[in-house]
Amino acid sequence: MKIRKATQNETNSLLHMTINTMNESSMGTVKNDFHTGMNMFVPLLNSGAYYLVAIDKQVIAGWVLLGPDFNPMNTRKTGSIIALYVFPQYRKGGLGKQLMNKAIDELKSEGYHKAQLNVFTGNPAKSLYKKLGFKEISSIMEMDIN
Repeated sequence: MKIRKATQNETNSLLHMTINTMNESSMGTVKNDFHTGMNMFVPLLNSGAYYLVAIDKQVIAGWVLLGPDFNPMNTRKTGSIIALYVFPQYRKGGLGKQLMNKAIDELKSEGYHKAQLNVFTGNPAKSLYKKLGFKEISSIMEMDIN
C-alpha cells in the first residue's frame, strides 16, 4: 500500500468523502451535511491543510487530513490531524497507524513541534491515538440550550 499526497482531483473527491463520513467519525454528533462540511473543511484546505491518501491497486483505501493548527492557546508551532478515515474493508490491518505515522512525519518535516487532534467520545480510533503517544489535554463540554 502506497501513501502519498493527494492530487487536486483526489482532494476534491476526498472533501466530499470526508463530509460523508462526519456522522461516523463524530459518533453521531455531527450529521453528514454538504453545506456544513464545505464550511468546515474548505477554509482548512485554503489555509494549508492537505490530504495524504493510502492507495491499494489504484483505489483509495483511506486518508488523513492534516495541516496547521490555529488555536491561539498553542505557543509552539502546532500541526493538526483534522480527519482520519479508513474504509471498513481495510480496517484492523494497520492502515490507520500507517496513515497517522506518515502524517506525523510530514508535520515534523514541516517544522511543527507538536501535533494535536480532536476525537469524539466513543470513537474506536481513540485507542490508536493513545498507542501513538497522544494524550488527553482538555475536554470539550456542551449542552443544548434551545
